[in-house]
Amino acid sequence: MPRHFDSALPQIGSDKLKPMAKFWGGDTKMRKDECIACISAALKDPPKIRAALENLQPWERNALALVKRMGGVISSTTLNIGILASGLHPPRKDQYHDNWTDKLFRQGLIMGMDAHNPEYFSENYGRSGTLYIDDRILAHVGLPEYKTFNLQPMPAPAASHFRRPSAVTLDVVGFLQAIENLGGLKLNQNDSVRAGDEAKLRKALRWGEDSIKVDGFTFPAPTKAWIVACRAANLLRNNQDDCLTISESLDQFALRPYGEQVSRLVDGFIRATDWWETGNNSTYFDSYGKARQQGRFALTLALASLPFKPDAFFSFADFELALYQRIGEDFALDYPPQRPYSFRSESLQEQQRRLVIWQEENRADWCKQEAHWFVSALTTWLYFLGLVELALDNDQGSGFRLTELGWATFRPDLAAAPILDTLPQFADKPAWVVQPNFDIIAYLDQVSAPQLAFLERHAERTQSHRHTAHYQITRASVYRGLESGTTLDALLTGLQAGSQVELPQNVVVELREWAALRERLSIRRSARLIEFPSAAALQAGLSQGLVGSIHAERFLLLDAHASISIADLSSINYAQTLPPNLSVTEKGTIHLKRGAHDLMTAAQLSQWALQTDASTWQLTAESVSAALRPGRKINDLLTLLKSRSAHGKLPLLIETALRSWANERFAVELETVIVLHCTQEQVFQAVITSSLLKPLLKGYLSPNLVFVHPDQLETLRQHLNWLGWDVSDQLQIIPISPI
Repeated sequence: MPRHFDSALPQIGSDKLKPMAKFWGGDTKMRKDECIACISAALKDPPKIRAALENLQPWERNALALVKRMGGVISSTTLNIGILASGLHPPRKDQYHDNWTDKLFRQGLIMGMDAHNPEYFSENYGRSGTLYIDDRILAHVGLPEYKTFNLQPMPAPAASHFRRPSAVTLDVVGFLQAIENLGGLKLNQNDSVRAGDEAKLRKALRWGEDSIKVDGFTFPAPTKAWIVACRAANLLRNNQDDCLTISESLDQFALRPYGEQVSRLVDGFIRATDWWETGNNSTYFDSYGKARQQGRFALTLALASLPFKPDAFFSFADFELALYQRIGEDFALDYPPQRPYSFRSESLQEQQRRLVIWQEENRADWCKQEAHWFVSALTTWLYFLGLVELALDNDQGSGFRLTELGWATFRPDLAAAPILDTLPQFADKPAWVVQPNFDIIAYLDQVSAPQLAFLERHAERTQSHRHTAHYQITRASVYRGLESGTTLDALLTGLQAGSQVELPQNVVVELREWAALRERLSIRRSARLIEFPSAAALQAGLSQGLVGSIHAERFLLLDAHASISIADLSSINYAQTLPPNLSVTEKGTIHLKRGAHDLMTAAQLSQWALQTDASTWQLTAESVSAALRPGRKINDLLTLLKSRSAHGKLPLLIETALRSWANERFAVELETVIVLHCTQEQVFQAVITSSLLKPLLKGYLSPNLVFVHPDQLETLRQHLNWLGWDVSDQLQIIPISPI
């Protein structure tokens, strides 16, 4: 939906509309409705928009270009920091923070996103401070301009590291392919990826939880970083099932120019509010990531301000000092710096003295936090995306230069054109070798993005180095590729077209056999299947307009866009948890609720129990042991029964039996005994302390039970009668009540 000012203008006061109307060709004597009509008409007139932009000061046009660089929407603080970072701005008027966005608003060039109060875009008191530009204005705004840093190149390093564009695409495509293979990433109530799904993705990518090493440089929390960056770059989208899935096919993404691929990810990392370049050292002030967005945006503008010397390296120290001189007195990752106030009673000398002290303290604080953070950005995502080449000094980063891809991303007006073009597809350029053991060695200096997408879809990546990537063709990877829509002929053609030598004959034969096996079984991740009571009922359904393919006489697989017109049709969504319709007895009998029916329950229960009739199964030690032998876990059965139980839990007796049948040990003690129950404490103590009675007794169990030797029962009875106690032949037994 286009962003226009028309709906915002009526919410603005007349005192602010009049100067806007004057800027757009009206005058200050107009009524409010006339001002609105004047501005709206001008925004519909492209020549008038171009003329208005030409009359702007250079810094004003550049400010609009910076907003366009951020997609037409930006926070007011980010824009002010961006104006400073670009180096193009009017002279600073006072010692406090300048707010250049107000003048742009008074000219009717920007508006606040608040629909009820578009003239207010301060970020104070919890407000978002977001502003935007009318799309009709943005259409005539050009690229940003930058004031070049006065930086001297550092001495040429003895060694350096950089990443090829193909290596970057390899990782991006591999990341997205792993998400597709997992069927997406489930989101929790906080709209973040579930910990279990993040762990599965991390395992699939062979990434560490805390960090990975990229050519010796530490990249912290890579899985979280790439998830939030790809979401912000719209490479991942949230579907209706609260699941993150890829927003376009990998083939489509791979056909995009390298510059376009990386530019989207740069924008994503700028907005990656849930991740820190230096690990988990978040500040209280920047818990929502606004300062990091401002800092990353300023950093990309500073990189665009480098002298255009493609072969020159610049030291980290010189670069961060130049950046500090532009934004350091206005930007921090925690609370923004505040210059000391000047009091009228102070002399100019005293004001200058306090200002110098504050500047020294502010610079020291910057060196402790911001300088390290900016360098970490250069050695993490900017390096990972192949935008900078890092100079090495004793294996440590000491400086950098922009790569060809970096210049194309940050200064497209200066960069060479070829890097922006899509590289040849795999059919035009051999780039790998397929070996008889099903290994593939791909050469990253020759492989194109579409070729990498092809390999990621049909093979398992085992290793990647700076110059090569190693893959293994497996039956699972071939099945996955065929399930994605590839045909056997297309697979063989693609492998041969990208191979520098003839495909090994055994590989071709095996691929054909795997494909033939797959043809016997089709797996559909998303399908609608109708079960009919009989073949005749199915035919009746077809006569009512259903469209699909018949399976096993009674099942109809609906076409993707077929509508359902049969009345009284009950449905089961197998993507959701099946209803709790099982009852389990202490004897291990499982009953399926009468009338309940689905295609999974019978198969699941029959793995563990013997089916005795259409709706009943019997668990036995033998059936459970047989199910465990192939590697199943008893907790799988317990989870199934508990989640599907109509009572919400299992009888404790059968649960312990199942665990026992799975070799978990339980023990009880059983013996035939004669018990003397002493209901009074005084009597109990007299019996267990008596030397006369001791030979007749086996022991006691507190607080009132004494065990008697069976052959001494009559002797004990005589003693008890002699004592004059009332002896009963029946115990008062407490019955076991139902739980």
